Amino acid sequence: MELVHILLALAFGVLGGLLSGLLGVGGGIIFIPVFDWLFRQNGIEGEELVRFMLANSFLAILFSGITSSYKHRKLGSFHPKEIVAIAIPAMILGASLSYVITSGEWYKDMYFKIVFVVIILVTLWRIWRSSKQVKQTELPFSLLKYGLIGCATGLISAFSGLGGGVAMIPLLTLILRMDIKKASGISIGVIPIMILPFLVVYALQQPTEQFAGAIGYLQFLVVLPVVVGIFIGSPLGVAIAKRIKSSQLNAIFAGLLVVIALKYVYQLVSEHIF
Repeated sequence: MELVHILLALAFGVLGGLLSGLLGVGGGIIFIPVFDWLFRQNGIEGEELVRFMLANSFLAILFSGITSSYKHRKLGSFHPKEIVAIAIPAMILGASLSYVITSGEWYKDMYFKIVFVVIILVTLWRIWRSSKQVKQTELPFSLLKYGLIGCATGLISAFSGLGGGVAMIPLLTLILRMDIKKASGISIGVIPIMILPFLVVYALQQPTEQFAGAIGYLQFLVVLPVVVGIFIGSPLGVAIAKRIKSSQLNAIFAGLLVVIALKYVYQLVSEHIF
């Protein structure tokens, strides 16, 4: 990569890591547009571009999830029972769907963008709904409910390239009446467990374009500066999350989603309508 690409990847890695630690979303909301741009610079387009974006977003998310989870554990906001209950079904369903996506040509670039935008819009609606509700006591642990949330998380992650936080956090706060800070801690703990089989699927596939330092679709040299940025940003994000109010976290989360949704709506209109 050129120096300017490395510096931009590093900067967005810091931002993605910061948001990962702050919101528990894994950082995919930042990494997907970054890898979209980076791989377009290398001439990758169409369905191959989608696969490269998804695979390397998952790889970056793995590191952001591990880094943020370690920081949460040190601060005493780690919830292993809830994490395992969500991670296992998310891992199984998400990896299965990732294999289906990489095995055919049916999942087009346009479909990806539509799914991405719909997920964001639904999440924004759920955040708005939760802000209108009176705060209620968190519901007791239910393996069935956590398992269903895990299934939804795996499906959404495989289709969108996100770490699953955009699904998990609204579901945990709305269905289980959980505070967003606890939901964020659980979300970021699920992510590195869930992502591992996704990476195996993409590592075993052979892309049409071959790059140095790669295993299948996993482009380690491209992801490296992003990962360095993640190691800087993630601990800082977790530390900030412990100090601000839940309502402020909701507002930051919603603002981020609006910006990303507008970007992809613009791409859909400019590339597929006009």
